[in-house]
Amino acid sequence: MDMFKSTLRLFLSVDIVGSTAFKQGQALKSKGDAANKTSVPAEAWFSPIAQFYREVERAFSKEWSTYVEEIAPKHGWPVGSSPEFWKSAGDELLYVKVLSDHREAYACVHAWMRAINTYRAVFQTHFPSLDLKTSAWIAGFPVHNAEVAFSSAVEKASVLQDDDDPVFTNFQLLHQYYMRGKDAGVTRDFIGPAIDTGFRLSSLATPRKMTVSIDLVLLLISALRMQPPKLGYEDLRFFYEGRVPLKGVLGGTPYPVFWVDMRAENPLEIAEDNLKGNKPLDSDGVKRFCEAFIDAHPDHVFVPYIANNADIYFSKVPDHHRQRLEKLQDYWEKEGEKRKVEEQSAFVKEGGEELTQEGEDKFLSEISLSEINF
Repeated sequence: MDMFKSTLRLFLSVDIVGSTAFKQGQALKSKGDAANKTSVPAEAWFSPIAQFYREVERAFSKEWSTYVEEIAPKHGWPVGSSPEFWKSAGDELLYVKVLSDHREAYACVHAWMRAINTYRAVFQTHFPSLDLKTSAWIAGFPVHNAEVAFSSAVEKASVLQDDDDPVFTNFQLLHQYYMRGKDAGVTRDFIGPAIDTGFRLSSLATPRKMTVSIDLVLLLISALRMQPPKLGYEDLRFFYEGRVPLKGVLGGTPYPVFWVDMRAENPLEIAEDNLKGNKPLDSDGVKRFCEAFIDAHPDHVFVPYIANNADIYFSKVPDHHRQRLEKLQDYWEKEGEKRKVEEQSAFVKEGGEELTQEGEDKFLSEISLSEINF
């Protein structure tokens, strides 16, 4: 994978609601129950958490496979790469998918929602005090956001400590990650303004409300409006919470909070919506608002883009992003070449003689941190 090719990623989060109180209560109960004789030597609260980890993954895999094997081929919709587990943060699980077409975001969100709701029904049968909440957002790389890499083992990181250019060091590690995969001994993470916004939005989610970023809303609305009649996915029900200040986001400007209904068939909530006059938003109105908001805040948000996307609306790379991509590639190549020359010169100086071509080739092959193809 090219580190400096524009890449749009979809992020999905699911978290357990009520887990802290549950764990505290179960811990006290276990401590006070002298007759407790469980056959599994684990904390009483661990079983539902472990089940959550395994079953969310299983349900999501099943729903995505259904899309890939049955739905997408029938309607000629794109699939792209499979969603992957990103990381866990306490009782929160996060998944990520590289998007090669905006319709993949729509399909993946649907598969995710079905997976969460399927597992929720089982989860609450056994643990009625617990529930699930979820959120979704997108982020573009390597402009605006960044991939950051770490040596998996502390002792392997010591050779990087004296480098005075942390940006180039990060690129070196990322290069190793993409070239060697798991054998690289490198761990990758994602950081940036869009990632921060996503986590802020996830804090506003509820079991009913799947919060979604405004740029993802634009992708989903566009795909919804062009989906085939027999695709098999029910229309997403969008609601608007208003503009809410999110700490550190948009330079203090309140952020527009949209959410997708996760419990669209709940009779009580339908009745309450009717009583309060709450109705799902019209897709035309949502699209107009998203575009107007993006136009009003060009320094912070923009129309998401995917190189070579089938819809030209989402395929245009902004000029300043294209320039940044070119500069990153140029920096990577020139800085790498400069370092090779410096390392070779230091080697020659130390040995007191110039290298033959054969010696140079051998030298370059032995530089552990310069395994870079320019």
